[in-house]
Amino acid sequence: MKWMNRGEELNEYKAEKLEHEKFYVFGAGDIGRGLYVTLSFFGMFAGFIDNDVQKQKNGFYGQLVQSYQWFLENERDKTLIIAANEANEQEISRQLREDNCKFFLSGIFLNSVLPIYFFQKKNILFMNLAQICVTERCTLRCADCAHGCWAVDRNAKDMELEEIYVSADLFFSKIDYIHEFVLIGGEPLLYEHLKEAVEYIGEKYRNKMGTFSITSNGTILPDQALVDNCKKYRVLFRISNYVKAIPNLQGQYNKLEKIFLKEGVDYHFSKAEEVWWNYGFTDKLQEESEEQLIRKFDRCMTPCRETRNGKLYFCVMARTVSDNLGYHIGENDFLDLGLLPDDDLGRRILLEYNLGYSEKGYLEMCARCHGKDCRNYPVMAARQLR
Repeated sequence: MKWMNRGEELNEYKAEKLEHEKFYVFGAGDIGRGLYVTLSFFGMFAGFIDNDVQKQKNGFYGQLVQSYQWFLENERDKTLIIAANEANEQEISRQLREDNCKFFLSGIFLNSVLPIYFFQKKNILFMNLAQICVTERCTLRCADCAHGCWAVDRNAKDMELEEIYVSADLFFSKIDYIHEFVLIGGEPLLYEHLKEAVEYIGEKYRNKMGTFSITSNGTILPDQALVDNCKKYRVLFRISNYVKAIPNLQGQYNKLEKIFLKEGVDYHFSKAEEVWWNYGFTDKLQEESEEQLIRKFDRCMTPCRETRNGKLYFCVMARTVSDNLGYHIGENDFLDLGLLPDDDLGRRILLEYNLGYSEKGYLEMCARCHGKDCRNYPVMAARQLR
């Protein structure tokens, strides 16, 4: 969306009426866990709904899990948030519509509904997801890496620790609460100061995050100092599961799980990934009009922000691919947090930027990206270059 009235775009927009609302989360899994943490912080969590009988019996994260039938019989006037992957999301949505239930999809709820509601009704600047890319180096050479890390030399320079401190400080000076804050790479466990980064950010800002996480490919075992800091600051280890493409990783994953279980570190292994999407980053520049690029950007609306040296990038992939593949395009596609006024106008500008407003209405890297249509270009997950 192109800015027409910077800082005033939402003046006529009415937030969803969520006052005194408590939500049921449909899906007692990883997405549901994150929603539970954030909603509980704001006193907006009602309970879990899941049709898995085992989860109903055992509970989830110390909470009761009820069946959908129970919800229909007891709480059907309440609102549900669907916490499921895209395939299951469509089926659940269809069922809820047939039963005339009120619901939100988790992505829409976190990316737009909550940010607008919290700002207009509670003066809270809320964001779904942001990341610090501590290193572009990686232990793998995935041919279709969405960050282009296969092109990065193993001896390339990482972010300085002080740069990470500055990136976090400026970001959290502007944001009141974030659903999930992530340290990523490349492979973040290659970064020699990762434990210090976790300690600094965790000590200063853990109470402003729902989930504090590290996303890893699982090829490196964390040392004891990092494990201790992850326990102390309640860091979630997300492990991307590439065992389908690289079968010998299973042994490493088993070692990791033993460490996490022994040390009491929260972790989540993704389902074994078979398919990625080819975003088209290595294709030739597409000839598209401004209107087409804006439409592509508005359909995509990636939630993946990046904070880096005082700059907020709307799409972490656009920034990393441009840098790592040497395109050097879109170098001005960021919001300078240091130049934002420390007043209500600055907060409104930041909210609008997070919702997708910008001077151009798109990113220059959109011309090298399939956007939402990337799903038409499936590729083998984690296929390695030789």
